[in-house]
Amino acid sequence: MTRKHRQGTYQEFRKFTLDVVKGKRQVDPNEPKIWVESTDPNADVREIQFHSLEAGAKLLSVKNLALLRLIAERHPKYVSELATLAGRAEQNVLRTLHKLSVVGLVRLDKGERRAYQPVVAGRKIHFEIDLLT
Repeated sequence: MTRKHRQGTYQEFRKFTLDVVKGKRQVDPNEPKIWVESTDPNADVREIQFHSLEAGAKLLSVKNLALLRLIAERHPKYVSELATLAGRAEQNVLRTLHKLSVVGLVRLDKGERRAYQPVVAGRKIHFEIDLLT
């Protein structure tokens, strides 16, 4: 599912939603349906894209969310370090990181000697699903 996104804090998302519910504001059909709260408030968050709801749910699995938490809490310098911390094979972790980077949840910054340093790009995702379309 490809949707536009809006960057903001949880409080901004909450206010927006409450204003809609209270009738203080109308929702334009072209407005973003996915809100992203960045780990860096000054960063420009890319559009988050999932090919399907099932693909999004699979990508945001418990195992992958644990990987994101490890990156955020431990700040590994290399993918190999993250793999060791996670107790997973490096190739498996790298494949997962590439999938997370494609949708904009992780950045793979160039580190030392052509190594990639994984960085969490988004802190929270809030999205809306129209069950009738």
